[in-house]
Amino acid sequence: MDSLPSERKALLFSAGGVRLALRVSHLRELVAVPPDEGEVRVRGESVATAFVSTVLGLPSGPAPYAILTEGTPPAALRVDALHGIVDLAEAEYFQLPARTYLPQPPPFAGAVVSAGTIALELAVASLGFAPIEPADEHGGAPMDVDPPPERELRFARGERTFGVPLSLLVQVLDAPRVSAVPLTPRSHLGLLYHGRALHPVLDVAVLYDEPPSPAGKVLLLDAGGAAVAVAADRVIGVGEVGEGVVRLPWDAVFAA
Repeated sequence: MDSLPSERKALLFSAGGVRLALRVSHLRELVAVPPDEGEVRVRGESVATAFVSTVLGLPSGPAPYAILTEGTPPAALRVDALHGIVDLAEAEYFQLPARTYLPQPPPFAGAVVSAGTIALELAVASLGFAPIEPADEHGGAPMDVDPPPERELRFARGERTFGVPLSLLVQVLDAPRVSAVPLTPRSHLGLLYHGRALHPVLDVAVLYDEPPSPAGKVLLLDAGGAAVAVAADRVIGVGEVGEGVVRLPWDAVFAA
């Protein structure tokens, strides 16, 4: 049986600077809310209200719109902006990559990519009204391994130089467009849409207690058939001297 038309469409919106999506089947009504009002009133009745940016640990804003969801009783999701409705038959839909660690139950059901932009699909039943605790980091800095018996690519990230076997390298991308995923560990910078696939972007320097920062480059590395993006500041040239190179057990890093 074909899915209902409302299941094939999604409302796109944003909260706290993050693009989000909600299946139209969960949507009851859209309401504009006066900027000074915290609660949402519909036809004279107050509706239980959740500020999506607060729940997801994002910067708060005026949230002038309320998305009333189906349910008994209904709930109102306060958001910053509305971006229209997309037909999922004309967009791309993905499950989140396995290396995207989230609190359980996860607040996101997947991701919609429309016109090259990633929108995280909200799992309405998992949201609640209180701020959600972010997922913990999976492990600390792994032990260094010996130099590989093959050529390696070296890259700088933060205060360290890392080495990765060339056999794992898929591609180096400049100025990647990384979309943040709220509530993930600090080493997870977000998601990269490339080659009609979603790739988690990892910052391995964070495992050594360095602060996360935007990625000037990413290295797409083969993680057992699925590419994982690793943030880099620059690639070290062949003629440069590389002292103190950190060599990670990349299979363990990707599995962590």
